[in-house]
Amino acid sequence: MFDINKYYNTYPYYGGYPAYNEPMGYNPFMLGSCFCKKSYLRVLNTFDTPLDVQVNEILIAENLDIGGFTKYIKLAPGSYQIIIYKSGEKNGILFESTIDIDYNLVYTAVVSSDSNELEDIYILMVPEEKEHHMTGNMSALRLANLSLDIPDVVITTSDGTTLFDNVKYGSVSCNVALPSGRYDLILKTPEGSKVLESKMDFAPKMHYTLFIVGRRANESLKIIVPEDGVNYLDLC
Repeated sequence: MFDINKYYNTYPYYGGYPAYNEPMGYNPFMLGSCFCKKSYLRVLNTFDTPLDVQVNEILIAENLDIGGFTKYIKLAPGSYQIIIYKSGEKNGILFESTIDIDYNLVYTAVVSSDSNELEDIYILMVPEEKEHHMTGNMSALRLANLSLDIPDVVITTSDGTTLFDNVKYGSVSCNVALPSGRYDLILKTPEGSKVLESKMDFAPKMHYTLFIVGRRANESLKIIVPEDGVNYLDLC
């Protein structure tokens, strides 16, 4: 289990890459070992209000609603300024920071609530590297818990097989390989109470990230599964 706050670069509390050299962490030089001079970035909004998002001079999102993704943009490795506004209010900056983009990676920048100060925004940078060893009728899944209403989640299949166990808010699981096909996935609390059921169809040799977003209180809780960029973007 990778806690985003420990193993991925987190803003605005970013302080370099210290945890990447931990035994279970990533090494940035391993992640960026390819010499391709490009990476890709998209933004996911899990905050409670529609947002406009700007990266340097590029407005990549207007009125991005909760659970909404932007398209990927191609970026050269380097540092970029990211500014987030409440939708339509250019004079009211909610968040401003610098993010770092490494080589040959696909990033999802998750706009989220600070677990200590719910009115504050911070960004979780979730990197993904292209893998070349998926074979046969197998798919790869990982789970990102981005719902404050469910601090710990469990995902099982309809036959009771546990795919992900105790994934905490702000955490992303490791990849799990499973036979491709259709599944009824059940989201539960650690105590076993059923929260949500969702039908999924996973294609062979594809990678998927299951993002849990929304709130139970207002019935906006859902699992969204956008197509991961590593499946089709021109990475090495």
